[in-house]
Amino acid sequence: MNDSLEIRTLTAVEDCRRVQVVQDLVWGGGHGDTMSIHVLVTQSKSGGLLQGAFVDRGAEETDGLVGFSFGWPAFGYDSSGQRQLKFCSHIMGVLPAWHGRGIGFRLKLSQRDELLRQGWTEWVTWTFDPLQRINARLNISRLGAVSATYLRNVYGEMTDSLNAGMPTDRFQVDWYLNNSRVRNALDGNPPPQEMSPDSLQRARTHSPRGNAPRAPRFPLPPPDGRPYALPLPDNVDALRREPGNLLFDWRMFIRQAAEDCLAAGYALTNCIQIEDEWHYIFTLEE
Repeated sequence: MNDSLEIRTLTAVEDCRRVQVVQDLVWGGGHGDTMSIHVLVTQSKSGGLLQGAFVDRGAEETDGLVGFSFGWPAFGYDSSGQRQLKFCSHIMGVLPAWHGRGIGFRLKLSQRDELLRQGWTEWVTWTFDPLQRINARLNISRLGAVSATYLRNVYGEMTDSLNAGMPTDRFQVDWYLNNSRVRNALDGNPPPQEMSPDSLQRARTHSPRGNAPRAPRFPLPPPDGRPYALPLPDNVDALRREPGNLLFDWRMFIRQAAEDCLAAGYALTNCIQIEDEWHYIFTLEE
């Protein structure tokens, strides 16, 4: 990404309208889930944080806005059950034509900088779709977040182009802005990207026919204490075009394995490639 990228905190009505346009272009317009102007404006002026990524000669319909992130102060509960302040990073989107240029990463870094500057919390949470490997790589490997929470169908039925027809299962990640894991990841020392296959317990996939996409293999092995490697689908968009229930099978495969691991005291701590397949890595929490 060149130096023309500028990230700004947004509060003006005009900027909030541009954010609406980006949201519709990313998730598909006309689905009724676009955030309203009054929510964006009120939150951004009442403790929320709305940031936009602008690029010279960016998208004409948004006056150069190519991505945004949005969140607000909230409460959560720590491991001892005590209520704690946190920041809920609700949504981030980047226009498809600008994917692969590090804009999402830069938005998260800017969000972190601003929250550390404000100084009222170092705990950030958000959710992401477990089927989306690119998001997993950003959240877990590049940013150093972890997840010990799996949420079933958390948003109910959605009708946008990325979620229609599927349960909206999500991982909730915890991003502790100043802990050693996050600092190491942001300093270019992310979690190890290679692990010996012999040291792992592995769920498996198979190819049901010819050149068809990989399919999850049931039954799943129960976690036995070793790091647990859970395969991910190669291309969710391609699976949507496949006949039958293959995408739904992947949803249930990841749901069952994740819930089994988390119930056994594991956390999602990495996303790596093993033998040309991408895998989540769950490890026992210390």
